[in-house]
Amino acid sequence: ITVRQALSALEKDGLISRKRGKGSFVTGKQVATESMKLTGTIEDIIAMGIKTKTKIIDFGFIHPPKRVTESLQLDEDTKVLRIERIRLVKGCPIIYSLNYIPPDLGSKIEMKDITFQPLINILERKCKVEIGRGNQIIEATVADSRIASYLDIMTGAPLLKIERTVLDIKGRPVNCASILYRSDKYHYSVDLIRKKSASKTRWDYIRR
Repeated sequence: ITVRQALSALEKDGLISRKRGKGSFVTGKQVATESMKLTGTIEDIIAMGIKTKTKIIDFGFIHPPKRVTESLQLDEDTKVLRIERIRLVKGCPIIYSLNYIPPDLGSKIEMKDITFQPLINILERKCKVEIGRGNQIIEATVADSRIASYLDIMTGAPLLKIERTVLDIKGRPVNCASILYRSDKYHYSVDLIRKKSASKTRWDYIRR
């Protein structure tokens, strides 16, 4: 009984996985994401970049997909800087990301810049952009064979997908990103509180 209780505690903490008829297996624990919330600020995104290491897959100017030109509010024939990379934590690939930057800003960015610092820092410090806000859509998806090879997971494995657009203080889009997180290594944590008013009851997201 004591052993079963100990194994249950390890499984709850994400340190092992248990399969009926096969036994218990050691797993990698999910990366702590206390600084990344659904209500996360721009500073949260910067902090995530600082805590990871970057592997560049591709870096160059291209004609982006239509959704990117629309998000960045550019003409269809405009080339943008495309940055494809993997983020690793302790040598383990956790995040796959695609970033698209408008040409006037992208021309100021070098590959060596994004190897050692978060992209938002580069936009602010090197490109002199004043970041104002961002919006993002979060949904579930699965890994195709290419993404699976980059993230060292099985094809069809579940992923957390984020489509994010970052804007400057004047409302101009300066970064369009598509990001895939390994669901076995990363999660969002959100607290909900109930606020009552005279007219309605609503749920609000809050930071811990």
